[in-house]
Amino acid sequence: MSFGPKKQDFQDILINSLGTLLAGLIGSILIVIITFALNGILDIQGNFNNIQAGTKRNAIFPLILSFITLLGTTISSCLSYYILHKIEPEKYKNNSVILGQILFFQVFVYIFISPVYITMGLLDYQNVMIIYMIHILLLSFGLSLIMETLSNYRYILIGLYGSFSGLLVSSMIVMLLFQSMDEGIARLVILVTLLPLVNFTSVFFKQLFEMAYYGYYKLTSLDPIGDIFFQIELEEREALREEEQKNTL
Repeated sequence: MSFGPKKQDFQDILINSLGTLLAGLIGSILIVIITFALNGILDIQGNFNNIQAGTKRNAIFPLILSFITLLGTTISSCLSYYILHKIEPEKYKNNSVILGQILFFQVFVYIFISPVYITMGLLDYQNVMIIYMIHILLLSFGLSLIMETLSNYRYILIGLYGSFSGLLVSSMIVMLLFQSMDEGIARLVILVTLLPLVNFTSVFFKQLFEMAYYGYYKLTSLDPIGDIFFQIELEEREALREEEQKNTL
């Protein structure tokens, strides 16, 4: 016996997805504002134009862009969690532990990906946008896993499978978008739209998977994912009971 998955309907999915889209849009606007505010220092267009001229590249340009991305995605992640909490407070509880883990994950990923920004950027500044896309997709996937793991541990596998669904669809959409545009337009469009787009598609397809699983549960009365954890709990209790009986002999 299990508790059953949470009911999901299309209206809930759409509201949650639009909420995270808004959070991503705010994060993207912040990234754009900071980037253009520092344009005098970064000289973004000049740096990209120097690729054709064969001018020597420097590590400061990709490093600063990676840090700007950290700021924007951190704001977006915290806002996404806050918005989801307001929409579904019974699932996404106001928990400082969850918020702390979200922030820790942001910094953890940045520590490892910032050298990639620098290394790939020194090879070719065009690579920076590719690393930026990977960075956003990775953060979106990790954020989804953290929130699902800490908010709904019994159905963590639904969150895991749903998060993978969102990641795969988001990746395909991003690659199609990037490949369909010339380099000049793609850089600007990706910078502005990537974060809200990934936020929206990740949450939408993750929760669409959850809705499909709930439909399966209602149709068959079977809850294989929830029952797995329930059976683990039963086995642990039985093992503990047997151990206690042995100790009393």
